[in-house]
Amino acid sequence: MYQLIDDYMEQRKFSRAATAAFTGHRFVDASQREHVKKRLSNAVLDAYGHGIRNFISGFAIGFDMMAAEAIVSLKRSYPDITLIAAIPFKGQASRFGFYDRKRYDRLLEVADDVIVLSESYYPRCFLDRDEFMVNNSSKLIGYYDGREKGGTFYTIRKAMAQNIPIVNVF
Repeated sequence: MYQLIDDYMEQRKFSRAATAAFTGHRFVDASQREHVKKRLSNAVLDAYGHGIRNFISGFAIGFDMMAAEAIVSLKRSYPDITLIAAIPFKGQASRFGFYDRKRYDRLLEVADDVIVLSESYYPRCFLDRDEFMVNNSSKLIGYYDGREKGGTFYTIRKAMAQNIPIVNVF
């Protein structure tokens, strides 16, 4: 179910204290994928053990969708886990390739909530999405290689500025 951000925030379905967000690079080296998936799953289960039940993904190509798939997989054993899609603008996936678009659509169908932050693209929409995720989370799980540029770096810095714990599965 799609909801624009203003409608969603009026209803506020989740608490920040019980919520973690994901951030990560768009490309995960193929030789490292299984290792990253295992570390990601362990990070999610550790967060779960500390009371986190809601997980926000920005649904970008790469780590975001990998994280969303991990949550969907864990829901089989932990049915109280929720997947929240934070979509920066309607049509985010319009430039995705065929395979990534199919993954994106399949994940949207099984997400517990889909929050759309804007009707259309604008230059800061991805950064605003990242801020939304940080501002509504008490933990950040990332795939970050240390580069000091890009959306993942921006999100890590925002979380650090708010003293939000960060788990890096890189």
